[in-house]
Amino acid sequence: MQAQSEQSRSSTASEFEDILFERHDSTVVLYYNRPEKRNAMRYQTVKEFTRAFDSIAEDKSVRAVIIAAKGKTYCVGGDTTEFLTNTIEQTERFQRENLELWRKMEKIRKPIIAAVNGYANIETIQSVDLVIASEEAKFGLPETGIGVCPGAGITIRLPRVVGRYIAKELLFLGEWIQASEAYRIGIVNRVVPADKLLEESLAVASKIAKKAPLAIGAAKACVNFGSEMPLDEGMEYQLRESIAMFHTKDLKEGITAFFKEKREPKFTGE
Repeated sequence: MQAQSEQSRSSTASEFEDILFERHDSTVVLYYNRPEKRNAMRYQTVKEFTRAFDSIAEDKSVRAVIIAAKGKTYCVGGDTTEFLTNTIEQTERFQRENLELWRKMEKIRKPIIAAVNGYANIETIQSVDLVIASEEAKFGLPETGIGVCPGAGITIRLPRVVGRYIAKELLFLGEWIQASEAYRIGIVNRVVPADKLLEESLAVASKIAKKAPLAIGAAKACVNFGSEMPLDEGMEYQLRESIAMFHTKDLKEGITAFFKEKREPKFTGE
């Protein structure tokens, strides 16, 4: 797997500085690339991720995205050096555009996998679809320890995943929890050895990439948006998404491949 991934890798976005953009077949891997700053996010980082996801959204050949990190830390959250020098207007701009980045990640109809090693601020995984963590990963929300209330939506999203009491414990105490505990409370899907993290993430992405991309996108939208609606409204939302799938070329391909020709389907996203 690793040798194949190295061979298929191509850098397609040399204009980035705070992140790296790598292509592995039908998967894009985005890396936090400020290891000397523990991959802290500054305004430029947010803008680069936003550009990357805009590009990914338009590229039909991309079926999945992995967010990983260079160095020993995934991402500790916002860059505190900017906190001290920013004006109120600059702080609001950063917070609003950060919030819009997470919304963009929720809306993009392609699965996003976080491959987490080292320390990870829980804010940075709030809008991904799957989290694969190394055994050495740690998760936390340390902001209250330096006088900041976590922003960018995490205080709204986190209680919907882990419940209010666990969310408040993470927010109030600001302590780092082990990957095994993060798995127990439901913010991590899998825990793997550190040296297998990227390999496992690419393997999962590869499996997803073989599925019908329109159907994957519809399923993501139903969970992210339909499940937050009142029951009847959510049911109607998922019904419309489901009906739309019955009029795609991919459905015909899937039925023909599985039931008639007994082969692997070749989905095109049409």
